[in-house]
Parts: sequence; structure tokens; C-alpha cells
Amino acid sequence: MRDTYLVDHPEDESMLTPFLSGFYVTWARVRKEYNAILKVFFLSPEEHLMESYGFENEIMLVYSPFDTMEPRTLQAVEQIYAQSPAKGRVETLNFFLISDADNVREWLDSYTSSRQESRIIVSFTRRELEDNKGNSWFIRNRLNEQFFGRDLFNYSLPLVEDTYFFGRQQLVMEYLDAIKRKENKAIFGLRKTGKTSFLFKLKRLVETENIALCIYLDCKQPDIRKSRWYELLEEISNQAAELIGVKHKREFSERKASKSFFEIIEKAKNRNIQICLMLDEIEFVSFVAKLDLHWHQDFVEFWQTMWACQSQLKNLSFIVSGVNPSVAETDIVNGVQNPLFGIMPHKYLTGFAEDETRTMIKNLGKRMGLRFSYEAILNIYNWYGGHPLLTRLACSWLNTTLSIDYDKPIEITNSVFEDLKDKCDNELVFYCGHVVSELKEFYPDEYYMLELLASEQLVDFKELADSETYIRHLTNYGIVTRREGEYISAIPVVTRHVGIELAKKEKRQLVYKLIPKEDRHAWLKRRIEEIITDIRVLERIIDKNNGAQIFGVSSFPEADRFQSISVVETKDQFVSFINICNRCFVESIDRYGKSIGNSAYFWNEIKNSYPSLFRVLHKIRVYRNESDHLELNTAVNDQYVYYINEDLEGKSPSQVEELYYVLQQRVLDELLYSSQLEIGRIS
Repeated sequence: MRDTYLVDHPEDESMLTPFLSGFYVTWARVRKEYNAILKVFFLSPEEHLMESYGFENEIMLVYSPFDTMEPRTLQAVEQIYAQSPAKGRVETLNFFLISDADNVREWLDSYTSSRQESRIIVSFTRRELEDNKGNSWFIRNRLNEQFFGRDLFNYSLPLVEDTYFFGRQQLVMEYLDAIKRKENKAIFGLRKTGKTSFLFKLKRLVETENIALCIYLDCKQPDIRKSRWYELLEEISNQAAELIGVKHKREFSERKASKSFFEIIEKAKNRNIQICLMLDEIEFVSFVAKLDLHWHQDFVEFWQTMWACQSQLKNLSFIVSGVNPSVAETDIVNGVQNPLFGIMPHKYLTGFAEDETRTMIKNLGKRMGLRFSYEAILNIYNWYGGHPLLTRLACSWLNTTLSIDYDKPIEITNSVFEDLKDKCDNELVFYCGHVVSELKEFYPDEYYMLELLASEQLVDFKELADSETYIRHLTNYGIVTRREGEYISAIPVVTRHVGIELAKKEKRQLVYKLIPKEDRHAWLKRRIEEIITDIRVLERIIDKNNGAQIFGVSSFPEADRFQSISVVETKDQFVSFINICNRCFVESIDRYGKSIGNSAYFWNEIKNSYPSLFRVLHKIRVYRNESDHLELNTAVNDQYVYYINEDLEGKSPSQVEELYYVLQQRVLDELLYSSQLEIGRIS
């Protein structure tokens, strides 16, 4: 820079000097944007600053040589970001700003307070830089002071800029391509999965590439949802006329609205202009509307007009977004064909993928002085299912809580997250309920399935889930997923919330649902028969497939003793029960293993060949050892603590009523469920 830029601007070297303690000045130009003349520099951070503050690219430094700050300065910066050479070269989430205005920091605080998506701006006055050109810690101190102060995770509104938009790239490109081909698309998903942010991203790309003129409507707004179908056509027509720059004074009565709408879309076509209509929160102006019932009738009129116009003029397309996909999946509405049925291919916006979650957490976290370990991010992803809002809010809560006691940068390991997870989830209770509120309202059968899963009634859940009729939307929404033949929760924090709410409603101590006392004898008899039947079915399938034998050719012995077990109420009864289970299902495996010269048969062949069954058999072994031995070795004791903590949901045995029956039902439910999983897996 001394040989180029500074030859013509030697006065700027003094203000750049403090940055040399950590940065190289690699590029400089004078730029004029938005009638603002700015001096722009690129700073390449040294390794220790990259490590400390999470910098990966060069940092843009902007000097505004004026005594006052104005919004056009930041507008000019945004323009510079969008152009070469800054685009793709410098950090997008933050930049440095130097001003001659002494109140630059106060002005920025005021300006950005209502613009949560704005980039992190670390500000300086020229005077203080020149006063500190000999202070090698001045820049780092200012970074610590301003860089770590803002909570980038605490953002719950739709994203209207690209700054904090993560992931979804493949889906965005798919929908962008559909708009280019003048095709319709719909996107559905749970609350707060980022549908509106997705539409805004799509709209920005469409407008940037001059593909179409976009008209975005938030259908939950009272002025939209309270409109009649012909009034909404008039609103869209007025916006279209303004965008294409024509006057359009036509009558929008019930009889003439469709014709008037056609005319404005035809004017756009004559100018070779494509119109893309984006309708967000579509259920508010549909036949499932709860607030404005006139849309139960108006829906057909509105979309018949849209469909006919699109078919004839070929320059109109629609992107629809909402929670309830029935608006596109229902074929008949009030005895008439649904105009959207068959013309609106749709997908579901589920949580982020693991790599998208990792990118978001790392990129935002490092700019806040938070260093998340690989294991911590994986745990956060698995627990919150990649749900964008829940993930952000959890990370925001961690930032707030840990910042009280620790100076940044802060290391967030998996153990740190585990220690704070329950407290964190208590802060997210409202949002967990909000996420599945529409599922409960629109699909009560599937919400009941979610309650079965949440209360660990897994046998009943599996029986109904095998037909897939009752879980279609659970899987589409990304609440439930199938892994290795088993349906599991994809957003455990939400499922746990549903289970807790159900337990409160039914006044139960545990989320796990116990059989009522009066039904336990009949239930036990049925459960025993089901276990014996399924174990023997499993053995036959193993024989057919030449798999590893479980009990040998004579099946499990002492089945008559297993059939004689009774409902457990006391510790002695539980000891008797668990001993019978151990003799029938565990010791018989050990005996078979020894008979073929393999003393580790249970720990190797059974564990590797039948992992679901092994887990419950191992639990039986551990519980039996605990009941029959005064002392356990460290490994077995750790296993016992793990299982008892899991079965009692973190409560101590003294806190749980009907403790021994709880353990009995747990063991028998798991025996049946694991047998069914193994049958399904190897069939």
C-alpha cells in the first residue's frame, strides 16, 4: 500500500497504523456510492486473530471522512459488499468503520437497534486511532468490547437479508428454477422452520436475476385475510400495476374482478414481464381458515381465477407457503374440485441438516466469542432436530448464561451443554408448544401418535405406524424419522415437551404411561403371550436366514415359569420377576454359548447381530445383578445407574410411586418392542 495507495493518500497511514498489530493492509481504494465518498481497505488478519475471533477471510475497513454519520454511509457499504472485489473475499458478518464523527458509536447503536439483521460494525473515530497508534492492544481491546457484545443467535423474526441466512441452498435453487419455468410450488412446515425467510431469500434472488416481478403477501395480516376474493384480486392488481408502471383503473366487483385481473396480467405479458405471486400463511385465506370463514367459499373463486389466468396468459406463477398442506392435498372443496389440487407440487421445510446446523452455530458463535466443540454441536443438532429457531434460542440462552460467570472467548463442550440442557429447555417451553400447535389442531390423529411416542407407548405406536397412514405428516414435517427400521423422534426436545404436557394433563408422575391398576392383570397376561409369540417368530426367521441362534435349537427354556409371573408391587416380587426373566432370556443364551465353546456369545454375537434385543437383555442382566448382589463392580454399577436413571426419567427410586411395577412394565414393554424391531429388521 505504501507503493500504491499511500503515495496519493499519505495522511491515512497514521489511522491505519494501529491495525498493523494483528492485520496486514492488503487493498485500498476510494469509492463513491449513494453520493457518499468512502475510503475502503481490506485487512488480512494474522493467525492469532483468526483463532481468537473466528475470522476466516479478510476484513473490510471503511473510512467515512465526514463529521456526521448518515444512513447513506451504510447503504454505500452494502453496495460495496455486493460488488467485486469485496464479494466473496471479505467477511460478510462484520466490518470496521472509521469516522470523523465523534459520536459514531452512539449513532450506530441507535441506527442498528431496530435492524437486528445488520452486520456487526466495530467502530472507531479517526482521532482515537491516531492517538493510539503506538498502542498494540488498542484494536484487540476494542474488538473484545464491541465484537462479543451482540447476541447474533437471539433473532426470531423472518430474515429479510442474506447476512444470517444459512443452508437451504439446494431447495432455493429448485424453487428458483421452477419460477424460471413459470411453474407453481408450495412449501409447508412446522412453525418457525424458516418458511418466510425462505420466501424472502427466493424473492431476493428472483429480483436480482430479473426473472420476474414478485408480489409478496402475508395472508395473516388482517387487511389481507378480511378481504373478499375479489378485493384481494384488486390488491394484487394494484401492486402489479405499480410494479410494471401502468395505470389500471378497473371495476373489481364480484362479477368483473376476474376480467379486470386478467387485463393487468395481460399488460405485463405484452411488456414481456413475468409475475410471481408469493402467498405466505396460505391457510388464513383458505377453506381451513379459522378467523375469516368467508374464505371457505372465496377460496375456490380466487384460485379458479388464478388458475385460468395462468393457463391462458402463461406469465403468472405462484409460490405458496404455510403450515397446513391440506390446501394443496385436498381434491374436493365444498363439492367442487380444489383449483390447487394437482397444480401445486409441494415440499416440506424441515430442520437444518447437520452440516447446515454446524455452519450456523460455528459462524455465529465464533463472532460472539463462543467456541462450540464438535460433540456439543452434534448434541445440539440431535436434541433440537436442526430446528432453526429452537437451535438459535438454545445457543442464545447458553451465551447469556455463560457470559455471566466467564470471560470470552468461552469454550462450550458437550459436558457444558449437557449440564445446562434441562434449564435451557425450560426457557423454550412456549416455543416447543408453538412448533406443534397446528399439528394438534389440524391432524389430531397424528398428534395422538406423537403423544404415544412421547409417553413411550412404543408397541402401540409401532402397530399404528406400520401402516404409515397415521404418521405421514409427522414424517413430512420432520418430527418423526425412521432409522434402522425404527421410528424415532427427530426433534426430541419437542417430543419431550409433548410427553410432559400429556403427563400433566393426565396427572401422572412420569412421562412414561403406566397401565391403570385395574387393567394390569389382563395386560400382563396379554403381554406375556405376545412376547413368547414374537420371540419364537424371531427364532424361526433367524433359522430361515441362517443367522446367529439366540437360545439354540430348543428355544428359550422355562417358558412355563415366564408365563407364571404376576404383577409386581413389592421389591421381593420384582426380584423374583427379574430372576425369572434372567433365567429364561439371558442365562439360556450364556448356556448355549458355552455349549458351542463361546463364553462371550452374549457379548459378541448377540450384541452385534440383535442390538435392540441385546439392550433389553443387558438391562435384565444388570437389574438382576443389582438385586442379588450386595456390591457391584464399578462397570456394572455405572450401567445400573444409567438404566435406572433412564427408566425413572432422572428421578431417584425413593421419588417414584409404584417403583417396582414401573420397572416391570418397562422391561416387558422393551422385550416385546425389541423383538418386533428385530423381526422387522431381518425379515
